[in-house]
Amino acid sequence: MAKKSPSRTTAAVTGKVRTKATQNAASHSDSTKNKTSPTSMNSSIEEELRLLREEVERLRKASQQPADLPTLSSGGFVAKEVPEDRDERESYAEGLDLPGINAPDFNLVSDFLTFGVTPWADALVPAYMLDNYFRIVDWNLAFGLAFDRTMEGRRGQHVSEWVYFLDNYKAILDQGAKEFNNTKLPPIHIEPIEYTSPRYGKIHAIKRAYQIPKDAEETQGWLVILEVKFDDLPTTYRYKRDVFEALRLDMTWSEYAMSYDRVLLASRVYHELIEHILGEQVPRGGQGELTRLPPRSRILDLGAGTGNLSLHLAKQQRGHTIFAVENNRMMLDLLRDKCHDYLRSDALGPGILAIKQDVNTLFGLPGNAFDFAILNNVAYSLEDPIKCFKEVWDSLKIGGEIRVSGPQKSTNLEKLFARIAADLVAADRMSELNLEFEQVRQINQTILRPILFRWTVEDMKKMLLEAGFGSINYHSENAYGGQAMIVCAKKQRATPNPMTRSVKR
Repeated sequence: MAKKSPSRTTAAVTGKVRTKATQNAASHSDSTKNKTSPTSMNSSIEEELRLLREEVERLRKASQQPADLPTLSSGGFVAKEVPEDRDERESYAEGLDLPGINAPDFNLVSDFLTFGVTPWADALVPAYMLDNYFRIVDWNLAFGLAFDRTMEGRRGQHVSEWVYFLDNYKAILDQGAKEFNNTKLPPIHIEPIEYTSPRYGKIHAIKRAYQIPKDAEETQGWLVILEVKFDDLPTTYRYKRDVFEALRLDMTWSEYAMSYDRVLLASRVYHELIEHILGEQVPRGGQGELTRLPPRSRILDLGAGTGNLSLHLAKQQRGHTIFAVENNRMMLDLLRDKCHDYLRSDALGPGILAIKQDVNTLFGLPGNAFDFAILNNVAYSLEDPIKCFKEVWDSLKIGGEIRVSGPQKSTNLEKLFARIAADLVAADRMSELNLEFEQVRQINQTILRPILFRWTVEDMKKMLLEAGFGSINYHSENAYGGQAMIVCAKKQRATPNPMTRSVKR
């Protein structure tokens, strides 16, 4: 790279400052301007440069992350709790004639798919979407961050369930009952939103709801955009940085999905991991008992990814009902395509329910309803694993079991990828998949490496016990070609251990 000329750099900066200084001097009389000496002019330029440097330093400090505020990746972001006076807020809504409040039950699969691609305007702008009954359909990452995941677990419910979190919920409910019960709905509706965030403090927003048209002049739904304002510049920078971090992580998983699916499905070691955690082929070296899932089990596949484990179970046709929970849209789309023959829209029979949901918060899933919860290569990405495990505990029946696999502190990525490469060569697929293989390896060795080696088997056992599970029934350090652990625990009582606290659902 060529070295910059100091004289040219100085000329470029001072040229811009001279323009501003000249404009300031123009406010004086011509005679005064003509008498200005070179020394006076240089002093003016130096003052302008000093002010400019001070402003740059102020902006730099404003953009810095406060030392006591964790980043998203370090687990510093949690969902906001349900308001303590929620019942009171719901009672207020019951006295209003809200549109769509008596809508039919939302169908997690078919109703969501009628929209096709969700029409987000800008990934950096908070937005959510409602159907024609004003039921929550979807929202983007920017919205989830600004409003503390307050829509998580509420997909398919009336939007009033989210409105109860707002500081000015009464005004919003009153306006909704007034404006949206007419025969002719407004094409756009604008109103102010007030909200208090545990992370960002007071949020002032302008909500713009745009009608999504359908054939025959019907309304298919509403796209709602929020222009958010924070109380100060540091908070604005903090939010923008959080959005970028969340989008970067989401895009990483999307890119990862397209490559790892082809690579891992072509490698024997990955299928061995699935068979191991499902108790179908258990290698030596583990401690305890790991059995095959009995027929007609109700199963949570948390962080289901592209659906490989769910599809493996569904193909067996043993009557399993599988809730495949995944938050990344790319992965969920691949899951739906891959598992199309087994998808269903209710939990009344065997098959797969594909649910877009963040596994860090399982609000909205039924409690005491599942026989097994499986987190296959997912736990390392959790923001707060103990909180997640507590919610899993709530979801399981008594006697239900959680099974967790993932990397451990002793994991050697080079050995794992050497085994995967050997599998690809043995299957005569390496030349075909070499590009994807290198991409998967690079993502693991660079982007994911900081979060992969977080725990030992003993660490995982302690977290599961702290979350309320009564006993560890199986553990192994020899999964996935000897580079991953599997730890399993059972729910043994109707209430959690005295030292734990059940998550509010």
